[in-house]
Amino acid sequence: MDDPIGSIDIRSKFIIPTRLSFDIILKDDIINVDFQFLPNKNKPWNVSYQSSKYGSGIHPLYNVKGKERAKPIDIANALCKELDAGKPIKVKNICRNYVDLYIPKFIELSLIKPNYPKQSTKIDRIIGYVLFADLRGFSTWSLSAEPEQISEIYEVISDRVVQMLIDYHYDYWKLLGDGIMLVWQSREDESATSDCAIGAAYELHKEYWYYRKDSLSGVPKGFGIAICAGHLTKFSSATFFESCVVNDYLGPIVNQAARLQTLAKPGEVLVNKRVAKMSKDNWYTFENITNILKDDINNIKGLSPQERNIFKIKHKYFNSNWDDFCK
Repeated sequence: MDDPIGSIDIRSKFIIPTRLSFDIILKDDIINVDFQFLPNKNKPWNVSYQSSKYGSGIHPLYNVKGKERAKPIDIANALCKELDAGKPIKVKNICRNYVDLYIPKFIELSLIKPNYPKQSTKIDRIIGYVLFADLRGFSTWSLSAEPEQISEIYEVISDRVVQMLIDYHYDYWKLLGDGIMLVWQSREDESATSDCAIGAAYELHKEYWYYRKDSLSGVPKGFGIAICAGHLTKFSSATFFESCVVNDYLGPIVNQAARLQTLAKPGEVLVNKRVAKMSKDNWYTFENITNILKDDINNIKGLSPQERNIFKIKHKYFNSNWDDFCK
């Protein structure tokens, strides 16, 4: 194979050169194949592949018909033989010598991402769960804190948000200075979505509690967190000469979660009725504190009468007392 992009000095791990890619069509599956590097003469061909049935990986091929002049169908036959996938029906979507953009999932789910693959403005109506977390006392503390202390806290928060993408599978994130916004789109099993959001809230509490306990200097006490569920409007808009996409979620439930978290003390997680109703995890129980917070709730603007029932979560493992949160 010729290599017209071999002389290009690629300095970013987000830009991936591909010499050849194609799809192998089978009776019960499709295998996506690509070569990021040309095969070396007299050495095995390392082919990258992924599929639903046969998984993904890099496989060495030793006996490709045609050697260096092999056609995609020859490579497909050799790979299918190694994977015991049967004979290919055909090979489609053959592309040669292009540079692709790799976008990590963490960036895909952020406020702004590259407009690739290209899309236009899109608005969807969904059922979603919105988490707002705010670090209590951060603004006052930051006025006298050293820059290194502030940077350290941001690193703790951002590292945990990245990890929660893997552990709690949220669909959107946004850092809000000393706060965090996370969104889950509810799909087939809404109870799983509810428990995922609650689990993320307590993971954030736990991580910060241990950080504060081990900190040698005074830091803000902890997060107040609220989670609300209901109908949201998902908004995606191409901007900046259509090279980027801005994503966000709008609606009364977003406002409710943002305002409700102002009532949460460090270590607390407050939720609306839908979150409490849909949760099925026996680690959590829900205390209706509407009457306790009646005056505070009445001072919150924009709450409909149907959304004035507020619940505090009680966790079987974590204490309600923040100073002794982790048993």
